[in-house]
Amino acid sequence: MNNTPLLPAWVVLPVAAFMLLVVAVHLLLMLKSEMPASRKRIRTLNGWIMLFLVPIGAAAFGIVSPGEPRLFVLVWSIVIAMLFLLIGLAVLDMVNTTRLYQRERDNLGDLRKSRREPEKPDQ
Repeated sequence: MNNTPLLPAWVVLPVAAFMLLVVAVHLLLMLKSEMPASRKRIRTLNGWIMLFLVPIGAAAFGIVSPGEPRLFVLVWSIVIAMLFLLIGLAVLDMVNTTRLYQRERDNLGDLRKSRREPEKPDQ
C-alpha cells in the first residue's frame, strides 16, 4: 500500500495557504459590499464553507496517505460532502438570483406602466 500522500506537501500547502488568503479577502470584501440580504447570506455561507474546505482538501491531497485507509476515506468523504454542499448553495444562489431578477423586472414593469397611463381626474 502507498504510504505517501497523493501530492507532496511542499506543493499543496503553499497553494492552500494562497487559496485561504484569496477566499478570506473575497469574503471580507463581499461583506462590505451592497447586495440583497438573501444573496449576501448565501454567499457568506458559501465563503465560510470554502474556508473550511481548503485546509481539509489540502490534507486530503498532501498529508493523508492511502496507506491509512480509514483516515484517507474519512477525509475524502468530508471533502466530497463539502463539495456537494457548495454545489447545492450555488444552485440556491442561482434560484435566488432568478427570483431577485423577476422581482426587479416586475417593479420596472409597474413603473413603466404607471408612467404611460395619464392621471385620471377625480370625478
